[in-house]
Amino acid sequence: MIFSQDEIKRRQYEIQEKAIRDYNSTILYNRQEGLKEGLKKGAEDKAIEIALKMLENGSDVNFIADVTGLSIEKIKELKK
Repeated sequence: MIFSQDEIKRRQYEIQEKAIRDYNSTILYNRQEGLKEGLKKGAEDKAIEIALKMLENGSDVNFIADVTGLSIEKIKELKK
């Protein structure tokens, strides 16, 4: 009761609470973005792995691009 009547302490509390919420929100956002990047990187790594296997088996570059979603340039780069 006394705390809520002290304008300065109440304002300090509100600022501190907002800072905590902002921090938690930032951490959650960064974690979600990190997960998205990790999944994207993992998918690309798997596509490269498949493309390399297909190149070993003599598959056509255009066919590999269709199957994996990798660019033709990227596949030609892998072929070297």
